[in-house]
Parts: sequence; structure tokens; C-alpha cells
Amino acid sequence: MTQLKNYREVGIFDLLSAPLNPIGAFDAEQFKKDARKLIDDNPDDKFVAVDLMGLDFVYSDAYNAFVQFQCELSGKGGMLALLSNSATIADGLKKAGLDRTLKVFDAEAEMMTFSLHSHDPVELPPREQAAPAASAEPEAVPVASQNGGHAPSMSGEFRSERRTGHNRRFTKSFNAVVKDEKKLASKGMNMPFEEESSSGKTVFFIILILLILGGLAAFFLM
Repeated sequence: MTQLKNYREVGIFDLLSAPLNPIGAFDAEQFKKDARKLIDDNPDDKFVAVDLMGLDFVYSDAYNAFVQFQCELSGKGGMLALLSNSATIADGLKKAGLDRTLKVFDAEAEMMTFSLHSHDPVELPPREQAAPAASAEPEAVPVASQNGGHAPSMSGEFRSERRTGHNRRFTKSFNAVVKDEKKLASKGMNMPFEEESSSGKTVFFIILILLILGGLAAFFLM
């Protein structure tokens, strides 16, 4: 079987050269033969295109051939595309109602771009997949506490809720420490007076007892 030579690979497409008849017009019957041979020889290829660059128009029999192979290729998840920058051909496709059925590329670079976006994303190696997860949360760093020491490391979730300025919220334990210090300060201020008052009462009672005992002794001695 003779291998077809009038096509080249452009991205995912097998790009067929446009067959021409003796007067230089597009030969629809020869295109059918070339497209059929290409598809039969490469059953795994689902994307076929025909190069119409340099042609200003095609006849209706060409449109019929394009639709025929577009239906066949789309049935197995592919397509038939046209490579053309002719406004006349684009207008003819629109008038025939085929502008939404047939994909038209203005240049081979556009076909390459389409080919790149048609492939499934390549799976990242395990190390590259794990990298975002590892760098999602930075390692906790000890910070100075309100008392001059170092607070224990906090998880990323807790740090994300930490606020500063007017929106900062102190914990209940911090408020408890402040209240205890106020109580201790208040108690320290009052303790000297409480101790002095207690000592004065003790001395008073001792003197009173001594006076009573002295009076009783003098009474019995008389």
C-alpha cells in the first residue's frame, strides 16, 4: 500500500495539502480519496485538517466533503479543521451555515496553540505536588510574651486569627493575670495598715490584763 505523502503533522493535526484540479481549483473528489486513505492508514489519529492557504474560494462540493469527514471524526472524539485566512471562504462557510460546524484556523501557530490546550494536563512529579502543601504554612516562630519571656509556638491556624491594633483580642488567661496582679497590688497596699492595727490591739489587751492583775494583787495585800 502506497503511503500518503501530501500531509504533515502540525500539533495534534494531520494537515493535508489541498488537492487541485487542472484549472487550479480545489478538487473535492481527490480530497475525499486523500482524507479516506489518511484516516484508514492512521486509525488512532482523530484530528485532520486541510490546508486551503492560497485559495480564495471553494465550491459547494468541497463543503459537502468537509461535513462528511467532520461527522465521521467527531463521532470518535476528533474533528476536521480548515487552515485558511480567506475572507471569501469564511463568508461562504457562514452562508452555508457551517461556520459553527467546521473549525477554521488562520495560521499554523493557532493550530499549535489549540493542540497544546487540547491535551490533558501532565501530572506533576510527587515532589512538585507536595511542594505547595509543604510551603502553605510557614513554621511557627516563638515571639516575646507580655512578661518579657517567650511564648510557646503557635499553629498556623491560631496565627491566622491573630489581630493587631483596634481589632486585637487578648485571651482570657491574659486578662486573668492582669486582674490577679491588681488584686495583689491592692492587697500589698493594705497589709501594713492591717498588721499595725492588729499589733496595737494586742498591746492594749496585755496592758489591760496587767492593770487588772496589779489591782487584784494590791487589794489582797491590803
